[in-house]
Amino acid sequence: MISLPNNPEFYKSLAHLFYAMVVADRNVEKTEKMALYELIKQDWSGMSDELEVKQLLYATLKQLFQDNYEKEDAFSVFKQFFQKNRESFSEEVRDKILQSSNRIANAFSGVNKSESVLISRLYFLMN
Repeated sequence: MISLPNNPEFYKSLAHLFYAMVVADRNVEKTEKMALYELIKQDWSGMSDELEVKQLLYATLKQLFQDNYEKEDAFSVFKQFFQKNRESFSEEVRDKILQSSNRIANAFSGVNKSESVLISRLYFLMN
């Protein structure tokens, strides 16, 4: 089991990244949202003893969808948090985030150009 930060802001920024991945092509399918929530349930719940990670991610995502948040703004939230807290992102954590982002992008009819560009930007940010 990998060691993840015990910081609510980490998970809020992660929700922003996942949201950006889902809305990358500006066409959000119900299957993409369902895949996102399933991914969180499988890969990110129970990752912290002190935080209710799944609920924090769900609540943040719900607010982002309700506000129809802009993809670039959402990505910027994650990017700024990452740049300020780079030491909190071990190689294992970065790999897990990249894997999750790829799974989100592949949730509905494969990775399209917008999603591919966003994954590339994420990869270069984190490496």
